[in-house]
Amino acid sequence: MKVAIIYNRLFDYDGKEQLIGGVETYLLHLGALCSKMGWNPVIFQFANKPFKRTINSLEIVGVPVAGFNRSHLLAPLTFKSKKVELFMNAKRELDCKKDIIIFGADWFSLKNDNRRCIAIQHGISWDLPTRYMTRKKLFESGWGARLGKWFFVRSAIRDFENCQNRVCVDYNFLNWYRTTRSVETNGKIWVIPNFASAIGSPEQITARRRTNDNVRILFARRFTSYRGIHIMAETAKEILQRYDTISFTFAGEGPEEIWLKEQFAKEKRVSFTRYLPHEVLDIHLAHDIAVVPSIASEGTSLSVAEAMGAGCVVVATAVGGITNMIINGYNGILVMPDVSSLIAGLELVLKDFDLRIQIMKRAYETAKEAFGLEVWEERWRKVLLEVAGY
Repeated sequence: MKVAIIYNRLFDYDGKEQLIGGVETYLLHLGALCSKMGWNPVIFQFANKPFKRTINSLEIVGVPVAGFNRSHLLAPLTFKSKKVELFMNAKRELDCKKDIIIFGADWFSLKNDNRRCIAIQHGISWDLPTRYMTRKKLFESGWGARLGKWFFVRSAIRDFENCQNRVCVDYNFLNWYRTTRSVETNGKIWVIPNFASAIGSPEQITARRRTNDNVRILFARRFTSYRGIHIMAETAKEILQRYDTISFTFAGEGPEEIWLKEQFAKEKRVSFTRYLPHEVLDIHLAHDIAVVPSIASEGTSLSVAEAMGAGCVVVATAVGGITNMIINGYNGILVMPDVSSLIAGLELVLKDFDLRIQIMKRAYETAKEAFGLEVWEERWRKVLLEVAGY
């Protein structure tokens, strides 16, 4: 049986460079699970010219669509027509009575009545003032901003209702969706939280350094405003002034990288690094506290799950699906997405060593029981078998 996963792109449009991101990582693991089940997963994506690539038995097929180029993606109507064309190309390779179709994200889905079709909802991404989400000045303030927000909300509801079968990565979106609908929800909905791709062994957690000397704080995200890089930088400056035994590591890359390095050019207790996906456990094991200060656009955060799985104390903002992962003061610290709240959250665990150790243990237990890859795979396996009619 084939499983067709339809998404914008896992490789660039020429099929040369593999892209790395949350959704891309998610779909690669989903394809790997389908292979484990003895099925044949194929990812169909946009392309400038036909190509085929293979990653760990997962085939990626680039489908050229008429007149496709980047500029077309800026026009919603054109984008929709291209999605239809990609979808129809994929359908030609399938037996719709036997095979399964998965839209890699609900915003990339199309309305259909196929009972063997699933769309994945990756969390709320429009939880910001409209001026942050569009370049059109019409929507920056006043009634225009309200109109812009209404457009995003309307699109989110429409996209979610395109398929009868839907998988959500958190309850945050689902609770929001229920408040907007005046009628019963049709179809089937499953909530499968995201996973940590690697979780430390009990021996690795036991061997963790437990001391108040040189507490090491990690920011392992893309260097973007959405991920809270600006409030993180201001917080780090203040914490470094208040404590002599603290060091910070910024691990990642992104559009704010040059700016960020300029902020700490003369600070010896701040270091910068990058890491590959297979190194995620090692870098978290080398730190005591992980900060996830996103200001918007979070599902059940891979970064939170990875940090908890390595026994880090997580200080995170109460944004999106993160609130489905952390119970404040029990297995992590939740704060508001601003500098003063982030400082207060960090100081809480910096000043209370016993609390830090307790949270570390509970965070690891939570990740192991709720966010392990095996747990995620088993939940998805049940969904796939149900949709397939087994």
